[in-house]
Amino acid sequence: MVIYLKAGSELRLKLNPDVDFYTRRVETEEGKTLREILKDIRLAPAFVAFAYSEGRIFSLDRAPRDGQSITLQPPVSGG
Repeated sequence: MVIYLKAGSELRLKLNPDVDFYTRRVETEEGKTLREILKDIRLAPAFVAFAYSEGRIFSLDRAPRDGQSITLQPPVSGG
């Protein structure tokens, strides 16, 4: 199955986009949680404060469906 992960800012650099400037296409096994998928692509879940899809918060412990697009948000930092 294929999902699409999106991110901006510093998190985008860790995501290594390949579809466009913000999006990475990920092939994964059905039933894997977003947390497991992040680990599979070597992106530590600690870098993700929350995720959302279709206007709703998407739990890292939930399994995405085929073709789903999920936006990852980094923790807030400032100076």
